[in-house]
Order: sequence, then C-alpha cells, then structure tokens
Amino acid sequence: MDFAYFNAILKSTSFPPYDPWYAGGYLNYYYYGFVLMGVVVKWLGIVPAIAYNLILPTTFSLIAVGAFSIGWNLVARWRKPHRAEDAPTFALSWIAGLSAALGMAVLGNLGTLRMLLHGYQKLAAPGGNIEGANLLIRSMWTVQGFIEVMKGMNLPYSLGDWYWIPSRAIPAPNDVEPITEFPFFTVLYADPHAHLFALPLALLALAFALSFLLLPETKSKVKLAARLLLGGLVIGVLRPTNYSDYYPYLALVSAVVAYRLLHPVLSRRGGEDRQESAPLRIWLRTGSKAILAVGWLVIASNILFYPFTRWLGWGYSQINLWKGTHTPSTSYFVHWGLFLFVIFSWLVWESIDWMAKTPLSALQKLKPYLPWLGYAIVLLIVVIIGLITWLKVAIAWIVLPLAVWAGVLILRRDQPDEKRFVLFLIGTGLMVTLMVEIVVVAGDIGRMNTVFKFYLQVWTMFSICAAAALGWLLPHLLAWRSNWGYVWKGIFLFLVLSVALYPLTATPAKIKDRMSDAAPHTLDGMAFMAYSKYTDSWGEMDLSQDYRAILWMQDNIQGSPVIVEANLRDLYRWGSRFSIYTGLPGVVGWEWHQQQQRTLFPAAWVSQRIEEIEDFYRTLDLQAAMNFLQKYKVRYIIVGQQERGKYGGAGLEKFEAANGLLWREVYREQETVIYEVNQP
Repeated sequence: MDFAYFNAILKSTSFPPYDPWYAGGYLNYYYYGFVLMGVVVKWLGIVPAIAYNLILPTTFSLIAVGAFSIGWNLVARWRKPHRAEDAPTFALSWIAGLSAALGMAVLGNLGTLRMLLHGYQKLAAPGGNIEGANLLIRSMWTVQGFIEVMKGMNLPYSLGDWYWIPSRAIPAPNDVEPITEFPFFTVLYADPHAHLFALPLALLALAFALSFLLLPETKSKVKLAARLLLGGLVIGVLRPTNYSDYYPYLALVSAVVAYRLLHPVLSRRGGEDRQESAPLRIWLRTGSKAILAVGWLVIASNILFYPFTRWLGWGYSQINLWKGTHTPSTSYFVHWGLFLFVIFSWLVWESIDWMAKTPLSALQKLKPYLPWLGYAIVLLIVVIIGLITWLKVAIAWIVLPLAVWAGVLILRRDQPDEKRFVLFLIGTGLMVTLMVEIVVVAGDIGRMNTVFKFYLQVWTMFSICAAAALGWLLPHLLAWRSNWGYVWKGIFLFLVLSVALYPLTATPAKIKDRMSDAAPHTLDGMAFMAYSKYTDSWGEMDLSQDYRAILWMQDNIQGSPVIVEANLRDLYRWGSRFSIYTGLPGVVGWEWHQQQQRTLFPAAWVSQRIEEIEDFYRTLDLQAAMNFLQKYKVRYIIVGQQERGKYGGAGLEKFEAANGLLWREVYREQETVIYEVNQP
C-alpha cells in the first residue's frame, strides 16, 4: 500500500493525489509523509524502488537526531543555573542526548526477554502448553528448557517471530491483538507508513514546545506571532501526515504556550520575602494574551493546511467505551519497563530532594488543607478501585499514582521549567495509556489501531523523559556506593541489556527472512522479483515475468492512465502488483484499506468494484467487457499469471479473440500479456 501511494504521489499532477487503488478517486489521508520525502526524491531524480530504501534510514536518522536534540537541551539548559558541585567532568547533556536517541529509535521493549522465557518453558512443558501454570512450575520449566537449549535444541520460534512477537506485547485472547509497535520495529520491518513519518515531526513539535518554554519572553507582538506561526506549521503538518497525532500534540503545545505566557503572574507569590500576588488587571491582561496566543496557534495550524482539510473526509471522529480485553499489568511492564523504572527512580529522587530542602516549619502551612488532602487521597483510591473492579483496567494502580505524583512535583515552588516540562510529559503519557484502556476509536478493529497510534505517542514522550531523568540522576548515581546503589545499577543494567535483545535478535532474523536467497543484496526494492517464485491458492508463479512487465510499463506508459488487474480479497498477497510498482491507478486495490480511505461512503462501493473486476475477466460477453472498461476509463488490461490462475476459464479467451478490435496487444512474454484499449 505504501509503495503504491508513494508512486502515485510522485506521478500526481495535482493535489489531493490520485488514489492508485480506486480509479477516479483521490487519496484522503495518510499520504503527506510521502509528499515531504517525494520532494527530495524528485529533486535528486532517484528511481522510486531505490528511493524507498533510502527513505527508511533517512527517517530513522531524523528520529534519532530529533530525540537527541531534545534530550541534550533538557539537561544542558538545566545544568547552566543548576551545576552541582559533585557533577562529573563528562557532559551529562551528551549522555541524555544519546540515551534519548537510543531509547527512541534503537532499543525495543522487554518482549524478546519474555519470548526467551516462554520459549524455554514451552520446551519443558507437556505438549508445549504453558497456560495456567503457576510461577513456581514456570520457573522450573524455564530452567529445564534452558538446559535443553544448551544441549542444542532450538527454541520453538520461526525467523519472523523474533521481529514480530515483541511488537504485540498485549495479549488479547478474545479480541484482535493490539499493536504495540516501537520505532525500531517499524524501520526494521521496512514500513514507511504514516506513523513512521509522523515520529520526527512529533519530536519537532516537542522541540518547539521546549524552545517556547525556555527562550526569553519577547516583548514584540510581531515576533511572538511569527513564533506561533512556526508552531502552527510544525503542529499542522501532523494532520495530513498522521491524523491521530494532530490533536494530542496541539493540546500539549497549547498547554506549554499558555503556561509560558502565564508564568509571570503564576510566579508572583504572597509572603514576607516574596512578591505580592498579581492584581486582577494583570491577570486579565496576561490571561487574554495567553488565550489569544493559543487561539492564533490553533488557527495557524488549521489555515496553513486548509487545502488538505478542505478535501478530507474523516470517518474516525467518534469514540466508544472499550468493553473488550484489557492490558495485564505484566504486559504493561513488558512494553514500558525500562522507561518506567528510570522515571520512577527519578520521581523518588526528586521527592527526597524536595523533602530535604523543605524546612519542617513550612509544613505548618499545609495544616488547613490536611482534610482536603485526605479527601483527595480517598478519592484517588476509590477511582483506582472503581477502574479495576468495574472497568477491569488492571493498570490503574500503576498509572494513576504515578500521574498524580508527577503532578504534585510540578507544583514544587523552585522546580526548573525543564523538569516541569518532563513531569508534564510523564503525566500526559501515563494518562494516554490509561485512556486506551477505557475508550476506543469507533470503527477500529478491536482496539488494535487505537493502542497502536497512541502508544507510539507515549513512546516518544517516555523515551525523552527517561533520558532526561537519567541525565539528572547520573551525578548522584555515580556517587551512590551503598548496597542499594549497587542493586539499582544492577537492575538498570539488566533492563538495558534486555531491551537491547530486540535489535540484536530481530535484525539478523529480518535480514535472513527473505523471499529468495538467490536475490542480490541491493537497494533496489524490485530486484527480488527477478529471482523469486510465489505460491498462491491456485499454484506457483514466476515473479520474474511480472518484474519485466512492470519495468516495461514504467518505461513506456506516459501519464497516469487506469489499468485493470487481478484483485485478491485476501490482504497481503501478490495482488494489485502492477498498481503498486507503477503507481498507475487500478480500478480497485486492497478491499479493507480502500474502505478505510472512504469511511464516509458505503463499504459496498469498494466490494462492488472487486466483483466487477472478476466479472470482467470471466465474462464471455464482449459488450459487457467494454461497458466495464468505459465505466472506469481503463486504458491497459493485464493478463498475467495471477489473472490466469484466479480467473482461469473461457472468459480469458476473449482477450485473444478481440485483439485488434477492442484492444491491441502491446506487450507479451510467456504467460504475461498487456493490452491497450482502443480509444473511441
């Protein structure tokens, strides 16, 4: 799908780009990342099949650089006014930057570790069934299975399992399994989908928010408006790139902008040695400025991309209460374990530091509020129990206390804005993971894509937060020589090595998992076809025939005329291959993806086209065939191995019989023929 969209965008002469899988239609969403990359590809004149394999590492590097920049700046800006006497001589900001880049782009989750443990257990368990076994029995099976592996037995996994299983960390025995991808999986899987292109843009939005927070406030209204216009551009581009990222990042950046502009009045505090509280007129003036600024940010993000929204038909705008399977606490730790460990450790350290620097006399000021604090704690407990008992949200006991904890630390009077920014991201990320346990986007398959889209947003936030927290913790950790210090360092090292298992095991597995061992190692994403066989339900085909026919079409067909080829209702099969590799619009492509593109219209519109293609290839009636070709303005007909295998029968004989009358043969090699329809 992505390569079909990319080719179509490169060939489109107007926007919205035409849809290569729905002749006469246009791409509705999920395409702007290819526009951004397509500009560079056009400038450089790179063949699309090669450009595809340059886009992946380019995007990968942009993700790593974006994360490094934010992590580096958070700690570098904090250290200027907060240098500790015991700070180490090396640059903590570089460690934070590198940690952010690795955590965001390279490391995986703990899914590979869980795979290993389950693999050992399955080797020892009777029949390989480990469900329902208690912890003690599983521990025994783990040891027994490990011994068997040491003796030479293989774990019960295929090559594909090593890169696939960890990206599905949440089990769903009665529902469709949620997607828990992380950036390294997406790049390794060679999947330049909308969510991949959105990641460097999301990091850019966070970088804008951080820069707006830390840069000196400008007195010039023009400069402020220009700054916010840039922010509108950065946030607005997320909408056509990956729609689900737009509103969360708009809300997040808007909150930072409002806080920064309200900061002068928020920092005024009553007391003997402090400034008096701001009078009402200052509150009104500053509040109006903040409201206008956020309003301009929102307007700018919409106006700059109005041509996109003008043509957008968005069908996923409602949410429903989720009533299916929820995330077990263990699975939550499998996906977020390393990040949560570092974040929790930093919250503990910040709390200890706050208490150490707060005199006991200051606690007297809390005395009038103690009843309210008690009510708040009781309410929190009630909410947690309610979520766990009635909604079956098992992770509530983890998420809500950590989110409240981060919120309380934001209120610390002498808290630097860099740390407030990180605490805000922590709380936001935690609440997003709770949200996907309670609600689901209407029209989703189970909650597969709801978890997928929002978990990637949280991965972006948590990787940045954990890296900054590590940078702030490091001077104290290096000096921590007690037994507890060694325990902490041991756990941290174990977790880092465990998440590093993913790139170490998944990468060689993905490299080895090839369609043909004879295919060369090359950047050309089409070269494999010349060496590959493919087996479908009707039999085996030689893909080299399709390869040479596709090359002929790329070299000889001008513009973007409509083609017709076999359509397979089973997704992820060798169907719609000419529209994929040429970008030429086919009558219809993969059924479910096209129904997603057109959620505002009846799904039957797509299904009907698939049935009409089948009728076209099978019919003996030449007039009915011509009616189909004229209806969809088809210019080229593909009759190859897939068409012969899927629609085999007397209907295919009409192409030879009417050659020269209704259409003419323009390409032939073995079983693959291309006909050009005669123009009236």
